[in-house]
Amino acid sequence: MQQNEIAGLWRRRAMAAMPWLGLGVFFLLFYLLYFSPTLLQGRYLAPGDGEVYYLPFFDLPIGQIWNSSILSGYSVISDIQSQMLYPLRWLSPSFNALVVYAYVVSAMGMFGLALKLTGSRMGAMMAALVVSGSGFMVGHLGHLSIIHAAAWIPAMLWAVASLRHARSEWPVILGAVAVAMSVYGGHPQVSIIGLLLAGCYGLSEIGVVARRYGAKRCWGVFWRLSALFALGLMLAGPVLLPLAKASSDGVRTSWSILDFNTFSHTLGALRLLAFPNLYGAYPLGPFGSYTGPWNITELAIYAGILPWFLAATAFLAWRRDRSHWFWGAAVLLGILLCMGTDGPLGGFVYELPVLGKFRAQGRFGIVVIIALGVLSAYGMSALWRASWSRARMLRLLAVCIGLAVLAVSTVALDPDSPLNRRGEDGSALWMHPHGWAPLLLIVLSIVVMALLAWKRSRSMALLAMALVVVDLGSFGWLYEWRYPSATSTDQAMPRQVSKAIAEIARGQGRLLPLGAAKMGMEPLRPNINMRHGIDSVVGYGPLLPARYATYAGVDTTGGFPVDDPSAPIMDVLGVRWIAGTPQKAFPQPLGRGCGVSVAPNRLRVKVPAGLKIDTLRVVSHMNCSVGIGNGRTMAQLKLLDAQERVIGEALTIDAGEEIAEEAYDRDDVRSAIQHRRPTVAQSKPASLWFLGELQVDAEVAEQAPTRIEMSVADTGGALVTIDSVAAIERGTGRVQALAVDPEPSGGMLGPKRHVAGMTPFSERLKFRGLTWGVCKAAQASKDDVVAALMSGAYGGQNLAFDPFATVLLADGEAVPALSCTAPPHVEVIKRRHGAWKLRVKGNGNLLAVVSERYHRDWTARVDGRKVPVLAANGLIMAVLVPAGEHVVELKYRPVSYRIGLGAAACALLVCLVLLLWGASRRTAARRSKSNLSSNK
Repeated sequence: MQQNEIAGLWRRRAMAAMPWLGLGVFFLLFYLLYFSPTLLQGRYLAPGDGEVYYLPFFDLPIGQIWNSSILSGYSVISDIQSQMLYPLRWLSPSFNALVVYAYVVSAMGMFGLALKLTGSRMGAMMAALVVSGSGFMVGHLGHLSIIHAAAWIPAMLWAVASLRHARSEWPVILGAVAVAMSVYGGHPQVSIIGLLLAGCYGLSEIGVVARRYGAKRCWGVFWRLSALFALGLMLAGPVLLPLAKASSDGVRTSWSILDFNTFSHTLGALRLLAFPNLYGAYPLGPFGSYTGPWNITELAIYAGILPWFLAATAFLAWRRDRSHWFWGAAVLLGILLCMGTDGPLGGFVYELPVLGKFRAQGRFGIVVIIALGVLSAYGMSALWRASWSRARMLRLLAVCIGLAVLAVSTVALDPDSPLNRRGEDGSALWMHPHGWAPLLLIVLSIVVMALLAWKRSRSMALLAMALVVVDLGSFGWLYEWRYPSATSTDQAMPRQVSKAIAEIARGQGRLLPLGAAKMGMEPLRPNINMRHGIDSVVGYGPLLPARYATYAGVDTTGGFPVDDPSAPIMDVLGVRWIAGTPQKAFPQPLGRGCGVSVAPNRLRVKVPAGLKIDTLRVVSHMNCSVGIGNGRTMAQLKLLDAQERVIGEALTIDAGEEIAEEAYDRDDVRSAIQHRRPTVAQSKPASLWFLGELQVDAEVAEQAPTRIEMSVADTGGALVTIDSVAAIERGTGRVQALAVDPEPSGGMLGPKRHVAGMTPFSERLKFRGLTWGVCKAAQASKDDVVAALMSGAYGGQNLAFDPFATVLLADGEAVPALSCTAPPHVEVIKRRHGAWKLRVKGNGNLLAVVSERYHRDWTARVDGRKVPVLAANGLIMAVLVPAGEHVVELKYRPVSYRIGLGAAACALLVCLVLLLWGASRRTAARRSKSNLSSNK
């Protein structure tokens, strides 16, 4: 009897799951069809960062925690956006499948949430389409971590909504899974926003329960809600704890309020809520290039027109409870938060300990989208449940028309609106898709609303859903994922490219790609190099370690400051290959600023023979310079003769006169800038270049300078970027562009290799391997170490630095007693990602040096005995080895990761106990019920 009951129970559960399985298949097929223009061509759904960042990480083996292919070694487990522990990544047969899964999960979760709140399948389907197909989800398609972190928020809210009436353990367990999956999805900012929304909704539910059912049941909901979040965060422990450490060690440990406000909505940008293509969208699409507030990917929160009308319906007609008021408040609050410091809440959010450390406040748009989706479901349910009187329908249509007039007037009445300008053909832009398409959709939405209120039928509901799909598609189906570059196809590489890649990968050295951010989508570009087994000294991504940025001068886009192949940093980082031309080119950043050390601080420009200069014309700008006052000298120009002697006095580029902040005209920046706006040379979206004209003394011009040396010193935390230098010839007024003076390689590079489809590359002839031994160590300050790495000299006495003879240790770090007198022998026995095994032999105590980025979680053993790992030359690792022959092993073993695994295991155990306890309780209840029936 008991076995039959259990079998019957499982059959009933299977039958109950079938509709949900069918719904999942429907959404999967829907989004496969939606993205079919790219999928059928065999291309990746990976525009922008998708191809450069997420696709390379997708190819890494599951479980890898350290990768040696970028940044001279990188803690992959600390980079939550790599999604290394994300279960859906493990279950995805391809990258495109993982992208599509985000939209299916979002739609399923939203359907469940809306169905739980309204009881209307039509309303739930509308909500699912609105949220999963919204501008936020499709606009961020290239940000795989954002769409996956956001996709699980509706499921999280669904679990919270189920706590009011359900007393079983399932809402707690499934909610905890949704919390963990949102975190594992990879974007902490979006996950935190989702957690805050779910937490606020949970508190509102507790208030409802307290009013309706009393304090006892209220406390029950409170404890289940607390358990839901606690278990979810514990399940996410393996990524949360390493992330916390990596964030504190990264270059983004602190943001100015201007950084915080980047990618936030202004009042003008909020017009995108009704006119998603107002400023354009993508160059290859029908709306042309985007020219509005920067940038459309971060500001895209379009949810269609009809959902706003349905939301109004919810407030006019929903009578079952007052829960829709929470979601209405969420829409309003989400819009205010999207505005950053342009809104009333931005300053408060900036001061918060975690949330205030993220930029891109436009990402609060996910709150607007989800809340609007819920209100759409309420509106559909209200229309579906009761017939409407003529007066009520007229009142509803009046509200819809009023909202439409308000939306159109924000564009039509603004003289600076893009739609009030003239196109290239002289016609008003109202006559182009930017204008007539949203107007047509507004009119159709009003008509459909009238039909829905007039005639309740399945066909009318389906018509409304079809209109929403088309409406959302007017932005999402025409956005950048439709137009991937030709190089993004995963075609078989030409034989010569494969041969070159294999040669570089076998070389046991690293690649330095110069101008990495401007390289095409090729095997040598970071992080694409990871897909081909090529080790690189740079990388692309937000979690750049601050130590590496300080000592090596790299930035988050893959920029590297040194192109001199003889610089000691090349030996320290094991550079064997240099891709690109080893010389500086415009635009050229100078100095240190914006959170990273960007060396060098000097640029040389070549002057053609016989050119007599009357005026130097310099186009430049600054970043992170709002606090720089008028008149501060940001750069000096010295004219040199053929003997490298300075001619005359130095010319200066001063803030507010020849140079200014790049983002000077941005609404969220202008009021904070403390210097004037000089003459603008050229203007781009959210970027200005300024013109400085420097008069050259006639006597100096007669001495025929051959070079101009531009240099910066203390820039006050600003970054100076030179875009171009030109000379106006004396007498003729002819303007001649001046080129960067290349610095000779001094015979340090082999012949340049040209392979079609790849940036030209050369072998660095001085390369001596990734491991070596030294017999001398010394202390040095951070600045001295940087100077030694860049120029080979350090200290007040200008001491020579040879990385193969000396290791520089940070001030305060004990210098080990070294006694070897002959160069030690270091042999690599085995090397893999996150592990080295060496055989070291020396005639005295020595330091075995390994050219792999230092991290506190590396451990070392000499013949099985644990020894400390030292930070050598600020960047790499060294291990003290006694005289004789020894085996040295280094392994990356992050403590935080192991603690996180323990927390996740405890959470899984608690979930299992809850399931067993719930099953036993239900079994006891069935037996009790069966006994009562038998007694009767």
